[in-house]
Amino acid sequence: MSALLDFVRGRPLRIGYGRIFHEANAHSPLLTEREDFERMHHLEGKELERATTLRGVELKSFMPHAELTGFRQAARLAGGVDTVALSSSLAVPNGPLSASCFAWLLDGLERNLRAAGPLDGLYLALHGSMQVDGLQEPPEAAILRRVRAALGPSAKIAVSCDLHANLSSGLVDPVDVLVAYRTNPHWDLAPTGFRAGQRLIRALRGRQAPVHAWRKLPMVLGGGTTIDFVAPMRGVFRFAKELERDPRVLTANIFMVHPYTTAADLGWSVHVTTDGDERLAWEVADRLADRVWSVRNVEMPRSRSVDEALDEARGSAWRRLGPITLVDGDDIVGAGAPGGNTRIVESLARDDRGLRAFVPVHDPALVAEEWDTPIGARRRVVLRGTPGYAAPAVELEGTLAARSTTDFGRTLRFDVGSFHVVVTDRSPLPIHPSFWSALGLAARDADVIVQKNFFHYRLFYATTSFRHLLVHSDGATSLRRVREQPYRVPTHPRDVVRDWRDHAEALRG
Repeated sequence: MSALLDFVRGRPLRIGYGRIFHEANAHSPLLTEREDFERMHHLEGKELERATTLRGVELKSFMPHAELTGFRQAARLAGGVDTVALSSSLAVPNGPLSASCFAWLLDGLERNLRAAGPLDGLYLALHGSMQVDGLQEPPEAAILRRVRAALGPSAKIAVSCDLHANLSSGLVDPVDVLVAYRTNPHWDLAPTGFRAGQRLIRALRGRQAPVHAWRKLPMVLGGGTTIDFVAPMRGVFRFAKELERDPRVLTANIFMVHPYTTAADLGWSVHVTTDGDERLAWEVADRLADRVWSVRNVEMPRSRSVDEALDEARGSAWRRLGPITLVDGDDIVGAGAPGGNTRIVESLARDDRGLRAFVPVHDPALVAEEWDTPIGARRRVVLRGTPGYAAPAVELEGTLAARSTTDFGRTLRFDVGSFHVVVTDRSPLPIHPSFWSALGLAARDADVIVQKNFFHYRLFYATTSFRHLLVHSDGATSLRRVREQPYRVPTHPRDVVRDWRDHAEALRG
């Protein structure tokens, strides 16, 4: 109410904005450290303010305009809002954060928050599937508790999350506005920030009175590919948007959980916000939960063994149109795996099948050993992958053909038979064809390209690769691991669950 009165009297609203964003994989042997954020994205104050304008670049090498830019555009269009840059930190998905890294992130955000002076509101871009080594609660709960203590009780908080967030009461209860991405692959970061800012400003000015309802489903896998514009999720997301056509429904969010953490109550969720009508919020949340639950038995595309996938690629007519993509489903760097799976290289070393294959592998020890080797030298090397990952050692004889320092650290290219191994000292994420061109390879010339990402690469290979094969071996993103691990309540697909309502309240905590 005080923010509304101040607006009427002519004082602009003051809203802070920031980000702590990370998707963790509990099965990775690596911890995420401060250096991983500083290397990828860490901005504060004036630097963050410049980066989140339409002329700035918010996420260098990834996306020029993301959530915080979208939020600032909402504030600009609303008028009468001063936005205050705090801090923004993002790292490539990886293992859990170390305790010291989390403390550094949280202390920095709180320091900037207290230095900002009195604020009417705060917008935070979080992921929702962070994990911190040794922390016995959701990290988002710890973040929001510290934030609330620094803000005081009267300020309102808006949070946006990745649609793979794992909802908990510690994430939902402290916030006034909660908004999720609506796309997978995620391209709508800026629109998500815009919607969060718009709703926060309306709430601060008394034009909306957001109330929440959410349901947690005993479900960790389902929905087929889970791509938003492909069946079955296309219909589910369309249903959520139809719910928002009711002017009383402010948001209808779907959260298809990241299944590779060890959070206590892992599962898909739905979340609904209405304008002051709590009963309606629960009714709509139940309807949305029913719609999501209806796609639980739609399986992902068929997965092949490494040998099966390479044999299929060799005989496939799709190669005439462009390279066939092998999605290394058990070693997805985009979902926090380290990228050190050597099993595809192991198969190619036995029989390259005449395929010109491009394969990325994380092996910092091999990069260190061979970094000073002259280009063009013939070498016998042993590829071991990520330390502690239990990947098989593979003996290779080939030519050191190129070296470069890229976003993925020091990088070497070895040509072995008909295939090329790109070895990195940081986890490789070849989402963009420039990953290969930096080492003198053209994606269009390959027969096979190995990806360490489920979806996002398709945005950049849409005119290059038209056939995609999911491959399983053994690694940090193995779906077998997800299906077999124990859960506190019976959970689909590990268990037969008749109705999500049977366990919804237990999962909410």
